[in-house]
Amino acid sequence: MAIFKLNNRSTKTTVNFAALMVGVAGFTVSVNAASAPIRLEAEDAVLADDHKVEVVAKADVSGGSYVAMKEGNLEFKVNVPETGYYTLWANYMLPTGGTDKIQNLTINGVSAGQISFGMNDEFSTIKGAGKIKLTKGDNTIGIVHSWGWVNLDYIELTEYEATPFALSAIPVTPEPTESAQKLYNFLLMNFGKRVISGVMTERPFENDGQYTPQTYETQTELKYIADASGKNVVLVGFDFIHASGSGSDGMWHQGYTHATLEMAKYVWKQGGIPQFNWHWKDPMWEVEAFYTESSGNTPYTEFSIGKAYDIAGKKWKTESAEYKAIVRDLEMIADSLLTLQEAGVAALWRPLHEASGKWFWWGTDGAEACVALYRLMFDIFVNQKELHNLIWVWTTDEAKDAIDWYPGDEYVDVVGRDYYYYPREANHSSLVGSFETVKDIYGGKKIIALSENGSVPFPDEMKADGANWSWFMPWYGDYAMAGWANDNTAETWKTVMNNDFVITLEDMPGWDKYVMEKPLSIGNKMDKAKAYDNSLVKKQLFDLNGRHVKRNNQNRFRMYLNK
Repeated sequence: MAIFKLNNRSTKTTVNFAALMVGVAGFTVSVNAASAPIRLEAEDAVLADDHKVEVVAKADVSGGSYVAMKEGNLEFKVNVPETGYYTLWANYMLPTGGTDKIQNLTINGVSAGQISFGMNDEFSTIKGAGKIKLTKGDNTIGIVHSWGWVNLDYIELTEYEATPFALSAIPVTPEPTESAQKLYNFLLMNFGKRVISGVMTERPFENDGQYTPQTYETQTELKYIADASGKNVVLVGFDFIHASGSGSDGMWHQGYTHATLEMAKYVWKQGGIPQFNWHWKDPMWEVEAFYTESSGNTPYTEFSIGKAYDIAGKKWKTESAEYKAIVRDLEMIADSLLTLQEAGVAALWRPLHEASGKWFWWGTDGAEACVALYRLMFDIFVNQKELHNLIWVWTTDEAKDAIDWYPGDEYVDVVGRDYYYYPREANHSSLVGSFETVKDIYGGKKIIALSENGSVPFPDEMKADGANWSWFMPWYGDYAMAGWANDNTAETWKTVMNNDFVITLEDMPGWDKYVMEKPLSIGNKMDKAKAYDNSLVKKQLFDLNGRHVKRNNQNRFRMYLNK
């Protein structure tokens, strides 16, 4: 998320609003917004009964004062002549020495996403929400306490302007297996057209003492969705949580991992998509934990990448015990994934997720160390272990330093956003603001997915707002099923899964029947540097069983989804 001074932006931002009306301090003024953004002062958005905020006089800020939000809320009022989409900017200051903050965004009293405020010692402007919908007439825009303690000067509204995607037509993995090519092409060809249904699973095996892999008919989350909607999800989420670390050599842990891999093969055979993340436990195997002390969870690990990687010298300490432990774990997981490649299965691979939150050990040493770890993983998996069946997914947030955590375009196929409402609530909005912000951060170069979530956005909302998430994947348990917060209920799944915008397993004819289609355009344009440029295509090809075969002209393949 780029931060820049207002005087560097105002010369290039124009708005074509017609007679937009702004509500200020209980009265309405008419504004002709033909040549300037619409500015709403924070001091005019203070609620009369909110005594948690403080208006602070400061001569050199807009309007002569700003609001120290502390633990309070702000509510801006605006009247627009027509229903439409707008971009919201926020001018704020958050002194360094603390932590970045997140505040909730509401539109007309309904949660509409979050705004990430990075530490900044001077008042600067960020794009708070890339795309919000305002309806004709009076509207309220709320900045609602979440982490709090942001100093806000004003917000501004400009007319939303769409930017094109420029996506690669081939995955980042060199010499991808045929299955991986098909999976990536499937994601590519449906991105912006339909959304892939998915869910995270908790228990992959039967409670029979034999660790028998479950099926769509028996696995708890999958069965709940099918019973509620009459349809099955395409994407099924798995976790290597018990595949490494303390206890992973035990019978139960090994049974869990074996069932996970076998169920992934089953999902692929049914025409579905297996997705793997990895809650990577302490590589030193000293404590069975992946959380850090700052997360507030116990037990926690104090493992540090810094003991294995020299950040200043930008090189790995290859003789250190910590480096050897990292490599051992990576090789263990690679060997597990190789069993999928040998079975002709491709998978979405989402490692080191939510790193910037620093509640997992792989984020505690900062962005540079995390990026180095990701790239080491990529090198071991692809170049040493010859894993070519993975589609690589990076999980981002929307903070100003999000791009610092990014491993790089050459290592990532899909950018995912993990989104949960806080405080937790059932809300099926499209999350278009987050979609647009992620798109902007990464320059429209990557497919964008809702890689984890609570409530599933309703398909009609996504379609109307242009929130074209590649897939959704609510977390297991009471995030996916009825519970105390009712993030998703049986009625939710009935609505979601029976909408034509959603791809279900019943739409999938099977991977053996897919052939690849040469994409003509995704969004507004393709990344022509990578779009089926034969000079970028390796000479080797893997068949569905992971064996090398001769590569024919890749353009002759055609892939489609029967609609």
